[in-house]
Amino acid sequence: MKSVLTIILLSLLVGCGQVSGENLSERNQDQFSLPVMSNNDSFLSFKWIEEGYNGMFSPIQANIDHSMDKVMEQLGEPRTQGHHEGGVYWEYEQATYFFDPITNKGVAIAIDVEEHQLTSEEMRKQLGTPDQSEMNEMNGYWMFVYKLEDYELLFEAKSEKDIISYAWLRKANKH
Repeated sequence: MKSVLTIILLSLLVGCGQVSGENLSERNQDQFSLPVMSNNDSFLSFKWIEEGYNGMFSPIQANIDHSMDKVMEQLGEPRTQGHHEGGVYWEYEQATYFFDPITNKGVAIAIDVEEHQLTSEEMRKQLGTPDQSEMNEMNGYWMFVYKLEDYELLFEAKSEKDIISYAWLRKANKH
């Protein structure tokens, strides 16, 4: 009788522990903040546009409006630096930052996305039809532009049908 009671009690404790463990596991998953992508998930999502309206470049969680000092504080010394179209650029492993030389504030961030094999069809599926799609005669790349009020989300490919090479978030020209 005592052994039967012990087995029942042990079963109850183990059962409660499993239920409790499952709830704890579910709570831990809710608190996990880093995005985990399966092979079926896309690198690109509509979040790029949503966050782009606020100057946040979603794939690297970087704010375009940061000053040179803030970027240096967060990322350290760039791998390379130089001048591009009258501005200053700093190249890091993850991205290249472009700054206004007068204000020292960010004007664009670019990343290499070729490894993701993103097509213009996938881009349209995730983000909708771009506001602009044309050849950029200055650099020879086809560009797809999504206008986001004060910013533009831009994708570049060697041709309209090629894999996308670069993604940018840049300040919109106010003409």
